[in-house]
Amino acid sequence: MKFLKGKRFLAAVTPIALAFGLTACGGKDTGEMRYMTDFKAEDYVLLGEYKGIEVAVESPEVSDDYLESALSYMMMEAAEYVPVTGRSVENGDRVIIDFEGKQDGVAFAGGTASGYELTIGSGQFIAGFEDGVIGMEIGETKDLDLKFPDPYEPNPDLSGAPVVFTVTLHEISEPKVPELTDEYVAGLGLTDCSTVSEYKDYVRERLFEQRQANFEVERENAAVEALESSSSFEEPPEGMVNRIYDILLSNAEAYAGMYQTEVGDYVAGVYGGAAEDYQDTLREQAQIITRRYIMLAAVADKEDITVTDEELEENITGENVDREALKESLLVQKAAGFLGENAVVSGT
Repeated sequence: MKFLKGKRFLAAVTPIALAFGLTACGGKDTGEMRYMTDFKAEDYVLLGEYKGIEVAVESPEVSDDYLESALSYMMMEAAEYVPVTGRSVENGDRVIIDFEGKQDGVAFAGGTASGYELTIGSGQFIAGFEDGVIGMEIGETKDLDLKFPDPYEPNPDLSGAPVVFTVTLHEISEPKVPELTDEYVAGLGLTDCSTVSEYKDYVRERLFEQRQANFEVERENAAVEALESSSSFEEPPEGMVNRIYDILLSNAEAYAGMYQTEVGDYVAGVYGGAAEDYQDTLREQAQIITRRYIMLAAVADKEDITVTDEELEENITGENVDREALKESLLVQKAAGFLGENAVVSGT
Protein backbone atom coordinates (compact mmCIF):
# COMPACT_ATOMS: atom_id res chain seq x y z
CA MET A 1 0.00 0.00 0.00
CA LYS A 2 1.35 3.40 -0.93
CA PHE A 3 1.42 6.26 1.52
CA LEU A 4 2.88 9.66 0.68
CA LYS A 5 4.88 11.44 3.31
CA GLY A 6 4.44 15.18 3.77
CA LYS A 7 7.10 17.48 2.31
CA ARG A 8 9.42 19.42 4.56
CA PHE A 9 9.67 23.20 4.32
CA LEU A 10 6.88 23.76 1.81
CA ALA A 11 7.41 27.24 0.44
CA ALA A 12 4.68 29.78 1.00
CA VAL A 13 3.50 31.89 -1.93
CA THR A 14 3.54 35.27 -0.21
CA PRO A 15 5.39 37.77 -2.44
CA ILE A 16 8.59 39.22 -0.99
CA ALA A 17 10.26 42.30 -2.47
CA LEU A 18 13.76 41.96 -3.90
CA ALA A 19 16.67 43.31 -1.86
CA PHE A 20 18.82 46.00 -3.43
CA GLY A 21 21.76 47.97 -2.07
CA LEU A 22 21.55 46.75 1.54
CA THR A 23 24.73 46.37 3.57
CA ALA A 24 25.14 44.53 6.83
CA CYS A 25 26.69 45.85 10.00
CA GLY A 26 30.37 46.30 9.33
CA GLY A 27 29.84 47.45 5.76
CA LYS A 28 29.95 44.08 3.96
CA ASP A 29 27.78 44.15 0.84
CA THR A 30 24.81 41.75 1.04
CA GLY A 31 25.60 40.56 -2.46
CA GLU A 32 28.72 38.92 -1.05
CA MET A 33 26.78 37.05 1.64
CA ARG A 34 26.10 33.69 0.00
CA TYR A 35 25.96 31.41 3.03
CA MET A 36 24.61 31.79 6.53
CA THR A 37 28.16 31.66 7.85
CA ASP A 38 28.68 35.03 6.15
CA PHE A 39 26.30 36.85 8.50
CA LYS A 40 24.39 36.60 11.76
CA ALA A 41 20.91 35.19 11.32
CA GLU A 42 19.59 37.31 14.21
CA ASP A 43 20.36 40.46 12.20
CA TYR A 44 17.67 39.48 9.69
CA VAL A 45 14.89 38.03 11.83
CA LEU A 46 13.11 38.78 15.08
CA LEU A 47 11.81 35.41 16.22
CA GLY A 48 8.39 34.89 17.69
CA GLU A 49 7.91 32.40 20.52
CA TYR A 50 9.32 29.16 19.15
CA LYS A 51 8.90 26.75 22.05
CA GLY A 52 5.55 25.22 22.74
CA ILE A 53 4.02 26.31 19.42
CA GLU A 54 0.47 24.98 19.25
CA VAL A 55 -0.25 23.04 16.06
CA ALA A 56 -3.31 21.16 14.85
CA VAL A 57 -2.15 17.81 13.46
CA GLU A 58 -4.06 14.55 13.23
CA SER A 59 -2.78 11.97 15.71
CA PRO A 60 -1.04 8.89 14.22
CA GLU A 61 -3.70 6.33 15.09
CA VAL A 62 -4.71 3.29 13.05
CA SER A 63 -8.42 2.62 13.42
CA ASP A 64 -10.01 -0.75 12.70
CA ASP A 65 -11.72 0.76 9.65
CA TYR A 66 -8.42 2.09 8.33
CA LEU A 67 -6.78 -1.29 8.87
CA GLU A 68 -9.53 -3.11 7.01
CA SER A 69 -9.36 -0.62 4.18
CA ALA A 70 -5.61 -1.11 3.94
CA LEU A 71 -5.96 -4.88 3.94
CA SER A 72 -8.56 -4.72 1.16
CA TYR A 73 -6.24 -2.52 -0.90
CA MET A 74 -3.31 -4.87 -0.33
CA MET A 75 -5.34 -7.90 -1.39
CA MET A 76 -6.42 -6.06 -4.55
CA GLU A 77 -2.75 -5.28 -5.23
CA ALA A 78 -2.01 -9.01 -4.90
CA ALA A 79 -4.69 -9.94 -7.43
CA GLU A 80 -3.75 -12.00 -10.47
CA TYR A 81 -5.29 -11.07 -13.82
CA VAL A 82 -6.87 -13.92 -15.75
CA PRO A 83 -7.80 -13.59 -19.46
CA VAL A 84 -11.55 -13.73 -20.14
CA THR A 85 -13.63 -14.03 -23.31
CA GLY A 86 -17.30 -13.80 -24.16
CA ARG A 87 -17.92 -10.39 -22.61
CA SER A 88 -17.08 -6.72 -23.10
CA VAL A 89 -14.69 -4.57 -21.07
CA GLU A 90 -15.74 -3.63 -17.53
CA ASN A 91 -14.29 -1.21 -15.02
CA GLY A 92 -11.33 -2.81 -13.23
CA ASP A 93 -10.35 -5.01 -16.16
CA ARG A 94 -6.85 -5.02 -17.57
CA VAL A 95 -6.81 -4.75 -21.35
CA ILE A 96 -4.28 -4.93 -24.17
CA ILE A 97 -4.91 -2.26 -26.79
CA ASP A 98 -3.44 -0.45 -29.76
CA PHE A 99 -4.20 3.24 -30.05
CA GLU A 100 -3.39 6.18 -32.28
CA GLY A 101 -4.17 9.78 -31.36
CA LYS A 102 -4.68 12.42 -34.05
CA GLN A 103 -5.20 16.18 -33.95
CA ASP A 104 -6.83 17.54 -37.07
CA GLY A 105 -6.14 14.22 -38.75
CA VAL A 106 -2.41 14.24 -37.97
CA ALA A 107 -0.87 11.85 -35.42
CA PHE A 108 0.76 13.73 -32.53
CA ALA A 109 3.89 12.79 -30.60
CA GLY A 110 3.33 10.36 -27.75
CA GLY A 111 -0.21 9.53 -28.86
CA THR A 112 0.43 6.13 -30.48
CA ALA A 113 1.21 2.72 -28.97
CA SER A 114 0.80 -0.99 -29.77
CA GLY A 115 0.17 -3.77 -27.28
CA TYR A 116 -0.37 -1.27 -24.48
CA GLU A 117 -1.48 -2.73 -21.13
CA LEU A 118 -4.10 -0.57 -19.40
CA THR A 119 -6.07 -1.13 -16.22
CA ILE A 120 -9.49 0.46 -16.64
CA GLY A 121 -10.14 2.94 -13.85
CA SER A 122 -6.46 3.68 -13.21
CA GLY A 123 -6.71 7.20 -14.63
CA GLN A 124 -3.63 6.83 -16.85
CA PHE A 125 -5.27 8.63 -19.78
CA ILE A 126 -7.12 11.87 -20.27
CA ALA A 127 -10.76 12.03 -19.23
CA GLY A 128 -13.03 9.93 -21.42
CA PHE A 129 -10.42 7.52 -22.77
CA GLU A 130 -10.89 4.68 -20.30
CA ASP A 131 -14.65 5.23 -20.17
CA GLY A 132 -14.65 4.90 -23.95
CA VAL A 133 -12.91 1.52 -23.78
CA ILE A 134 -15.56 0.17 -21.39
CA GLY A 135 -18.05 -1.88 -23.39
CA MET A 136 -15.64 -2.73 -26.22
CA GLU A 137 -15.40 -6.31 -27.46
CA ILE A 138 -12.21 -8.21 -28.28
CA GLY A 139 -11.19 -7.41 -31.86
CA GLU A 140 -13.26 -4.22 -31.98
CA THR A 141 -11.86 -0.89 -33.22
CA LYS A 142 -13.40 2.36 -31.99
CA ASP A 143 -12.82 6.10 -32.40
CA LEU A 144 -12.90 8.19 -29.22
CA ASP A 145 -13.59 11.90 -29.70
CA LEU A 146 -11.87 13.56 -26.74
CA LYS A 147 -10.34 16.85 -25.62
CA PHE A 148 -7.12 17.38 -23.70
CA PRO A 149 -7.38 19.26 -20.40
CA ASP A 150 -6.39 22.90 -20.32
CA PRO A 151 -3.69 23.35 -19.18
CA TYR A 152 -1.95 20.08 -20.10
CA GLU A 153 1.51 20.27 -18.51
CA PRO A 154 3.19 17.29 -20.27
CA ASN A 155 2.57 18.94 -23.65
CA PRO A 156 1.24 22.52 -23.53
CA ASP A 157 0.67 22.46 -27.33
CA LEU A 158 -2.18 20.00 -26.72
CA SER A 159 -3.85 22.03 -23.96
CA GLY A 160 -7.59 22.08 -24.64
CA ALA A 161 -7.11 20.48 -28.08
CA PRO A 162 -9.85 18.23 -29.55
CA VAL A 163 -8.36 14.88 -30.65
CA VAL A 164 -9.47 11.48 -31.90
CA PHE A 165 -8.03 8.26 -30.48
CA THR A 166 -8.52 5.16 -32.62
CA VAL A 167 -8.46 2.18 -30.25
CA THR A 168 -8.29 -1.53 -31.07
CA LEU A 169 -8.94 -4.05 -28.29
CA HIS A 170 -6.92 -7.29 -28.26
CA GLU A 171 -7.35 -8.83 -24.81
CA ILE A 172 -9.40 -8.57 -21.62
CA SER A 173 -8.26 -9.87 -18.23
CA GLU A 174 -10.11 -9.68 -14.93
CA PRO A 175 -8.63 -9.58 -11.42
CA LYS A 176 -8.84 -12.62 -9.17
CA VAL A 177 -8.37 -11.34 -5.63
CA PRO A 178 -6.92 -13.92 -3.19
CA GLU A 179 -8.76 -14.69 0.01
CA LEU A 180 -7.07 -13.66 3.23
CA THR A 181 -6.58 -17.00 4.99
CA ASP A 182 -3.99 -18.56 7.27
CA GLU A 183 -2.69 -20.49 4.25
CA TYR A 184 -2.28 -17.26 2.26
CA VAL A 185 -0.45 -15.57 5.14
CA ALA A 186 1.88 -18.54 5.63
CA GLY A 187 2.80 -18.33 1.96
CA LEU A 188 4.01 -14.75 2.37
CA GLY A 189 7.13 -15.94 4.20
CA LEU A 190 6.92 -13.33 6.96
CA THR A 191 8.84 -14.05 10.18
CA ASP A 192 6.59 -14.91 13.17
CA CYS A 193 3.52 -14.24 11.07
CA SER A 194 1.56 -17.27 9.88
CA THR A 195 -2.09 -16.58 10.77
CA VAL A 196 -4.60 -13.95 9.73
CA SER A 197 -4.66 -12.54 13.25
CA GLU A 198 -0.86 -12.22 13.34
CA TYR A 199 -0.86 -10.70 9.87
CA LYS A 200 -3.37 -8.04 10.90
CA ASP A 201 -1.19 -7.14 13.88
CA TYR A 202 1.83 -6.97 11.57
CA VAL A 203 0.05 -4.70 9.08
CA ARG A 204 -1.28 -2.47 11.87
CA GLU A 205 2.26 -1.97 13.17
CA ARG A 206 3.55 -1.04 9.71
CA LEU A 207 0.68 1.36 9.17
CA PHE A 208 1.32 3.00 12.52
CA GLU A 209 5.00 3.44 11.67
CA GLN A 210 4.03 5.19 8.44
CA ARG A 211 1.45 7.36 10.14
CA GLN A 212 3.92 8.24 12.89
CA ALA A 213 6.47 9.33 10.28
CA ASN A 214 3.84 11.43 8.50
CA PHE A 215 2.73 12.90 11.81
CA GLU A 216 6.25 14.02 12.69
CA VAL A 217 6.73 15.72 9.31
CA GLU A 218 3.31 17.42 9.47
CA ARG A 219 3.95 18.58 13.04
CA GLU A 220 7.33 19.96 11.99
CA ASN A 221 5.89 21.76 8.94
CA ALA A 222 3.09 23.26 10.99
CA ALA A 223 5.52 24.51 13.65
CA VAL A 224 7.81 26.08 11.03
CA GLU A 225 4.89 27.83 9.33
CA ALA A 226 3.52 29.06 12.67
CA LEU A 227 6.88 30.51 13.69
CA GLU A 228 7.23 32.21 10.32
CA SER A 229 3.85 33.87 10.83
CA SER A 230 4.84 35.20 14.26
CA SER A 231 8.34 36.39 13.31
CA SER A 232 9.48 39.67 11.73
CA PHE A 233 11.99 39.73 8.88
CA GLU A 234 14.46 42.10 7.27
CA GLU A 235 15.28 41.73 3.58
CA PRO A 236 17.52 38.65 3.25
CA PRO A 237 21.08 39.01 1.94
CA GLU A 238 21.05 39.29 -1.83
CA GLY A 239 23.99 36.90 -2.27
CA MET A 240 22.19 34.03 -0.54
CA VAL A 241 18.98 34.73 -2.46
CA ASN A 242 20.98 34.60 -5.70
CA ARG A 243 22.54 31.28 -4.72
CA ILE A 244 19.17 29.70 -3.91
CA TYR A 245 17.72 31.16 -7.11
CA ASP A 246 20.47 29.55 -9.18
CA ILE A 247 19.69 26.18 -7.58
CA LEU A 248 15.95 26.52 -8.24
CA LEU A 249 16.57 27.55 -11.84
CA SER A 250 18.97 24.67 -12.44
CA ASN A 251 16.48 22.20 -10.97
CA ALA A 252 13.61 23.65 -13.03
CA GLU A 253 15.65 23.39 -16.23
CA ALA A 254 16.55 19.77 -15.44
CA TYR A 255 12.96 18.74 -14.71
CA ALA A 256 11.61 20.63 -17.71
CA GLY A 257 14.05 18.69 -19.87
CA MET A 258 12.99 15.44 -18.24
CA TYR A 259 9.32 16.15 -18.92
CA GLN A 260 10.04 17.62 -22.36
CA THR A 261 8.37 20.92 -21.61
CA GLU A 262 9.37 24.57 -21.44
CA VAL A 263 10.98 25.85 -18.23
CA GLY A 264 8.29 28.50 -17.82
CA ASP A 265 5.51 25.95 -18.14
CA TYR A 266 7.17 23.68 -15.60
CA VAL A 267 7.66 26.51 -13.09
CA ALA A 268 4.06 27.70 -13.55
CA GLY A 269 2.81 24.17 -12.95
CA VAL A 270 4.80 23.79 -9.73
CA TYR A 271 4.62 27.28 -8.20
CA GLY A 272 1.83 29.02 -10.11
CA GLY A 273 2.10 32.34 -11.87
CA ALA A 274 2.50 33.01 -15.58
CA ALA A 275 4.92 30.90 -17.60
CA GLU A 276 6.57 33.95 -19.10
CA ASP A 277 7.28 35.31 -15.61
CA TYR A 278 9.01 32.16 -14.38
CA GLN A 279 12.22 33.98 -13.45
CA ASP A 280 10.31 36.36 -11.19
CA THR A 281 8.46 33.40 -9.69
CA LEU A 282 11.72 31.58 -8.93
CA ARG A 283 13.24 34.75 -7.50
CA GLU A 284 10.27 35.07 -5.18
CA GLN A 285 10.59 31.44 -4.11
CA ALA A 286 14.32 31.91 -3.50
CA GLN A 287 13.60 34.76 -1.12
CA ILE A 288 10.99 32.73 0.73
CA ILE A 289 13.37 29.78 1.15
CA THR A 290 16.20 32.07 2.23
CA ARG A 291 13.97 33.71 4.80
CA ARG A 292 13.01 30.33 6.27
CA TYR A 293 16.61 29.18 6.37
CA ILE A 294 17.60 32.33 8.24
CA MET A 295 14.74 31.90 10.69
CA LEU A 296 15.71 28.29 11.42
CA ALA A 297 19.38 29.23 11.71
CA ALA A 298 18.41 31.81 14.33
CA VAL A 299 16.62 29.09 16.28
CA ALA A 300 19.73 26.90 15.98
CA ASP A 301 21.90 29.71 17.33
CA LYS A 302 19.65 30.21 20.34
CA GLU A 303 19.50 26.51 21.12
CA ASP A 304 23.16 25.73 20.36
CA ILE A 305 22.12 23.34 17.61
CA THR A 306 25.10 22.45 15.43
CA VAL A 307 26.18 20.01 12.73
CA THR A 308 29.29 17.99 13.53
CA ASP A 309 31.98 17.13 11.02
CA GLU A 310 31.00 13.47 11.39
CA GLU A 311 27.37 14.24 10.51
CA LEU A 312 28.50 16.24 7.51
CA GLU A 313 30.73 13.45 6.24
CA GLU A 314 27.92 10.88 6.67
CA ASN A 315 25.69 12.90 4.36
CA ILE A 316 28.18 13.45 1.54
CA THR A 317 27.12 11.05 -1.20
CA GLY A 318 29.06 12.21 -4.26
CA GLU A 319 31.83 14.33 -5.65
CA ASN A 320 31.91 18.12 -5.99
CA VAL A 321 29.51 18.56 -3.08
CA ASP A 322 28.97 22.10 -1.80
CA ARG A 323 29.90 21.27 1.77
CA GLU A 324 28.82 24.65 3.11
CA ALA A 325 25.38 24.34 1.52
CA LEU A 326 25.00 20.77 2.77
CA LYS A 327 25.96 21.76 6.31
CA GLU A 328 23.49 24.63 6.09
CA SER A 329 20.72 22.26 4.99
CA LEU A 330 21.44 19.78 7.77
CA LEU A 331 21.41 22.60 10.31
CA VAL A 332 17.99 23.92 9.33
CA GLN A 333 16.62 20.36 9.28
CA LYS A 334 17.80 19.94 12.86
CA ALA A 335 16.27 23.25 13.88
CA ALA A 336 12.97 22.38 12.21
CA GLY A 337 13.00 19.05 14.02
CA PHE A 338 13.54 20.90 17.29
CA LEU A 339 10.48 23.10 16.61
CA GLY A 340 8.38 20.03 15.85
CA GLU A 341 9.51 18.12 18.91
CA ASN A 342 8.72 21.08 21.15
CA ALA A 343 5.35 21.88 19.56
CA VAL A 344 2.11 21.27 21.43
CA VAL A 345 -0.27 19.18 19.33
CA SER A 346 -3.92 20.09 19.72
CA GLY A 347 -5.20 17.42 17.27
CA THR A 348 -7.99 17.67 14.69
